[in-house]
Amino acid sequence: MLSEGQEILEGRFKIIKKLGSGAFGEIFKVEKKKTGDCYAAKIEKATKYQKHVMLFWESKLIHKLRGKTCVPSLYYIGTDSSVANNNFHVMVMDLLGPSIEDLF
Repeated sequence: MLSEGQEILEGRFKIIKKLGSGAFGEIFKVEKKKTGDCYAAKIEKATKYQKHVMLFWESKLIHKLRGKTCVPSLYYIGTDSSVANNNFHVMVMDLLGPSIEDLF
C-alpha cells in the first residue's frame, strides 16, 4: 500500500516505518515534517461507494473515551488523496509505545 519515506496528507507527514496490519488496513509510525514529532497513522484504502468506514467508527469511540488512561489523542481523521491514483482513510493519533504483540 504505502512505503517508508512516502509522504501523506499533502506532504505534512512522512512515513517512517510500518508497525503492523490488520483486517481493515495498516498502521505506520509517521513524522510530522513541520515539527519532527512522531505519531501513529492508521490507514485503510478508500473504496468507491464504501458504506462503513471502520476508521471513522473507531475515531468516534476514541473521542468518547478521550481523557482516559492509555487512550490516544487524535490529530487528524479524514481522507487523503495526495498519493497518485489512490485514496486512503487516515487517522493520525498519539504513538503510545510497543504493541501488545511486541510485549508477549
